[in-house]
Amino acid sequence: MTKPQIHVLIVEDDMVDRMACRRALMQHHDYEFVISEAESGREGLQLAHSGKADCILLDYHLPDLDGVGFLGELGSETGQVQFPVIMLTGADNAKVAVEAMKLGAQDYLVKDVDRQYLELLPIVIQQVLRKQQLLAEKKSAEARYRTLVEQIPAITYIAALDGEGGHLYVSPQIRDFGFSQEEWLTAPGIHLEQIHPDDRTRVKNLFAQSRAAGSSFLCEYRMRARNGSISWIRDEAVVVRDEGQPVALQGIMVDTTQSKQMEEELREHRNYLEDLVEKRTDSLMRANESLRIYIDELELAKAELTNAK
Repeated sequence: MTKPQIHVLIVEDDMVDRMACRRALMQHHDYEFVISEAESGREGLQLAHSGKADCILLDYHLPDLDGVGFLGELGSETGQVQFPVIMLTGADNAKVAVEAMKLGAQDYLVKDVDRQYLELLPIVIQQVLRKQQLLAEKKSAEARYRTLVEQIPAITYIAALDGEGGHLYVSPQIRDFGFSQEEWLTAPGIHLEQIHPDDRTRVKNLFAQSRAAGSSFLCEYRMRARNGSISWIRDEAVVVRDEGQPVALQGIMVDTTQSKQMEEELREHRNYLEDLVEKRTDSLMRANESLRIYIDELELAKAELTNAK
């Protein structure tokens, strides 16, 4: 059975330590570690950028670069370290290794005298790669979600539940009302200002209730675009919680103007039909009354004619 391959780049100037790392990885039963080596930081950077490396084992002390400098140059093009890096450091440099993690290293191991860190090396590599895979999957899912959100015919948003409930995020569809995302997020109270004055107090009170109770929000109101046009909006949001505490509302604003207009047209048409039916019923009743009078008169004339004979 073919074992999964993991390509590891060891950047270490000490040949004995490189051999120890190689031996520890080669003895692993579940994975086949394909190993490349570099004796200096510059050589390691060249191999990282030109070759295939799933993970980098980086010694802090190198003849030309220290670990922090290596990380800085490794992520200089994009500003972020794209490769999972595990820092290998001496016991006296543990704090430095933690600082390196802030710069992009995924984990670190302290090279102890008894070389027990070598037993942990394969496990740590697997954990780091798994974390990297989960992060990539999360970013991919977020990208797909953002693409979906920014293509639907509605405005999605996240609003804070503290303070004035300002928006933390709004989708690009806000431009349909003549505003940019930046403008909508940075101008205090801009959303409330665009709500029709006759609806504003009601919406403000409903949002205050939602914020106080940490409950969902549902409201219909009229909103004014930058050009002055008025649209009907259905605004619905659910509570986002962090460790059980409500922190924000995640919602969607749908323009229902067209459906409102259709409802109004249907109502007017229904009223017209009802009025027409009423008028025709009244006309029919009057016709029936006229017919009844005519029949009565006819019966009376017939009776008089019979009596005359």
